[in-house]
Amino acid sequence: MASGTLGTPANTWPQLNIEAVNDAYNALLIEEEDYNTLRDSIDSFDNFNNIALAQQLEKHALLEFRRLAAHLYKKNTKWDDSITLSKQDKLFKDAIVTASASNSVEVAEDLLTYFVDIGNKECFAAVLYVCFDLLRADVVEELSWRHGLNDFYMPYKIQNRRTLVNKVGKRHAFFKDGS
Repeated sequence: MASGTLGTPANTWPQLNIEAVNDAYNALLIEEEDYNTLRDSIDSFDNFNNIALAQQLEKHALLEFRRLAAHLYKKNTKWDDSITLSKQDKLFKDAIVTASASNSVEVAEDLLTYFVDIGNKECFAAVLYVCFDLLRADVVEELSWRHGLNDFYMPYKIQNRRTLVNKVGKRHAFFKDGS
């Protein structure tokens, strides 16, 4: 199905955000399997039951509709649901971006541990980079040491030390100038 066949609600119903209209339009887009326009609708209009739509989409046969379900969970701060769905479909980049958006140490470290458990070293390294500010250095170091991931951990360790040195330098300069 070609994307955008039905047009967007913004073109059809300017400035309206009516729940019944949004629900009917979204249902029609699902029936037409037009996931691109459905994503535009989801991102443009918020007056619909996001979680109910996500629950419907997560059971859809097409991957892109399940991806939209994860997107809806993410928009509604249902981090675990979004990441679980992304992991099931092996959409690891989406899972990593969601963990970062969560701003949660627990969510980021759980995903990091998941990648260690499944042996995905590249995704382990990606989480270290994307979720740098959320990860506790001692947790990362222990996981790396226990699972032989030091080559993937070393860039994180170097950057972490640089960040620490910069913070100490700023504090030192502050106290030196203040006394």
